[in-house]
Amino acid sequence: MAECKTIVIVGTGWGGLTLARKLFDKKFNITIVSPESTSPYTPLLASAACGLFDFSLAEEPVRRKSQNLRYIKALVNDIDFSRKICICSPAFASLADQQFEISYDYVVVAPGCTSQTFGTPGVEENALFVKTVRDAMAVRQRISDILEIASLPGKTQQEQEDILHVIVVGGGPTGIEISAELCDLIHNDFSALYPSLAGSMTIAVHDVAAKILSAFDARLSEYALTNLTKSDVAIKPGSHITSVEKDCLYTKEDGRIPYGMLIWATGNKQVPLIDKLPVAKSAHLPRILTDAQLRVMAPDSSLIDSVYALGDAADIKGGELPTTAEVACQKAKYLARVFNSDFRSVEPFAYDQRALVTYIGQHDGVIAGKRDWSGGSAWMAWRSKNLLWTRSWKTKILIGMNWVLNWAFGKEVARI
Repeated sequence: MAECKTIVIVGTGWGGLTLARKLFDKKFNITIVSPESTSPYTPLLASAACGLFDFSLAEEPVRRKSQNLRYIKALVNDIDFSRKICICSPAFASLADQQFEISYDYVVVAPGCTSQTFGTPGVEENALFVKTVRDAMAVRQRISDILEIASLPGKTQQEQEDILHVIVVGGGPTGIEISAELCDLIHNDFSALYPSLAGSMTIAVHDVAAKILSAFDARLSEYALTNLTKSDVAIKPGSHITSVEKDCLYTKEDGRIPYGMLIWATGNKQVPLIDKLPVAKSAHLPRILTDAQLRVMAPDSSLIDSVYALGDAADIKGGELPTTAEVACQKAKYLARVFNSDFRSVEPFAYDQRALVTYIGQHDGVIAGKRDWSGGSAWMAWRSKNLLWTRSWKTKILIGMNWVLNWAFGKEVARI
């Protein structure tokens, strides 16, 4: 019997973990290298941060009893394509100066992206992000903190309004959904729990673009704007943030704006590994360029042997696609079929465009697809799609149970 080939997957995001789950583990030695031992269900992070369900339901452990794979908690710092090795260092601060190598027969580069701050001073130090479950936990804790700080005796009305002002930077789906979930919390839970602060907590969405949800049809974008405004969410398009401090930020248009919580939910930036690899890259982000079979291209457009890439860190040359979970999952499933079929299934990757769904608060949503629609049915479709993102029936059932319990007894965040 032939020895199993080793596939090394770099990253545990949507692309990396979906590929690992779909590969035949009796046919390949599967090794995953990533600093993250869990994979977040990123579309669920805003809901988890605002108390719809427990954080454990918004992520999936890489290790699984039912699957034979090797996980290594480390960073891939470089890949030597000629020797077929990944050069790694442990993802522990106390061991960061150590280094080791991992050999592969095939390597799939899927390290994802980090948050793009555009070099704005103070963002890294003062803003919260919504990329991982740890980020969502920090958002939930900060919500609790600013409410309790504002409730302290001796606070003036202005001090309360400043500390309870939440700024969300980014008018895409992530920024709008976290704003909508926060808005629901304010109207449905905090107004009763903190009656002395009624009317003091405010939310503003800042975006450099001229409109929110730019990937959606103009009619849906306008619908979302109108309904968010009715829910007292201030929309600030064309806002240019110049710097961020501990309790305020500055914009070209409005100068100093105080805040109690700043959530940065805009843009992607490549990880250091992408900068280091000698491969063809797109001009904008940049992202690793592949052919239509997800094989990585060298700077001269030739193919690099046994090297593949997918997820947010990669794109198909001449067939550019957005950095979404849907794209990453479809590519991962395609590549798994290629590997599992011994490369007999080698038709070019073809993306199946799915509907874009975004929640805009108060049981309302917008959907862009073969048929655009909005309203309560769009909200129900959004809720249903949240369940579809999860990979286990246990998680789906627990999330559904949490929704019922929230409806009956209130959200978990309200009991912190």
